[in-house]
Amino acid sequence: MYRDDEAARAGLANVLIDEIAELERQKVKQATIDQRLESAKRELATLQSPASPPVKRPGLVTHVLVFFATAGSAFAAYTLLF
Repeated sequence: MYRDDEAARAGLANVLIDEIAELERQKVKQATIDQRLESAKRELATLQSPASPPVKRPGLVTHVLVFFATAGSAFAAYTLLF
C-alpha cells in the first residue's frame, strides 16, 4: 500500500503543477489585457479632453502692412544711399 500512496501523491503533484502552470499563464494574459485596457483608457481620455484653442494667426491686413513697411524701408534706404 505504501507504493500506491506514493504513486497517488506523485499523480496529484503532477496535476497540481499543471494547474499552477495554467493559472500562471492566465495571470500573464490578464496582466497584458489590463495594460492594454489602461492604455486604451488613457488614449480615450486624451481624445476627449478639450483641445487647446487654435493659435490665432495674423490676418491679411497685418501681412499687407508689414509688406508696405518693408517696401517703404527698402525704398528709403535705396533713396538715401544712391
